[in-house]
Amino acid sequence: MKIGKRIMCCALAVAIAGCSAFRPDKQTVKIDCNVPETILKVNGDTYKCPNEVNVRRNSKVIVEGYKEGYDKYYKQIDYHLSSSAMMDIVGTCIIFFPVFGLFTAGAWDLNETEVNVVLNKK
Repeated sequence: MKIGKRIMCCALAVAIAGCSAFRPDKQTVKIDCNVPETILKVNGDTYKCPNEVNVRRNSKVIVEGYKEGYDKYYKQIDYHLSSSAMMDIVGTCIIFFPVFGLFTAGAWDLNETEVNVVLNKK
């Protein structure tokens, strides 16, 4: 009977662990603009607005907007520890395995996933 309880405890610990290692390493940022044909730069890559861009969830995202006759738009999106990572921390206190998820990009979430680029005339 002791073995059965141990197996149940281990199964429960695995079930409550978020296991960030299985989450995608990229997250989608939706970008919309108030001025048609705005040129976007997201982390240095060029896009047209509106767009949806997949970026790494464990690094800062730089969004820039350009159009002749308008002021330049700039925004930095930071990231934070995800709820999945929080569950990994709790799971690590019970069994060690979930700690590996904390070393992956899946342990993080972007602070914002929708950006509205507002350009003002010069």
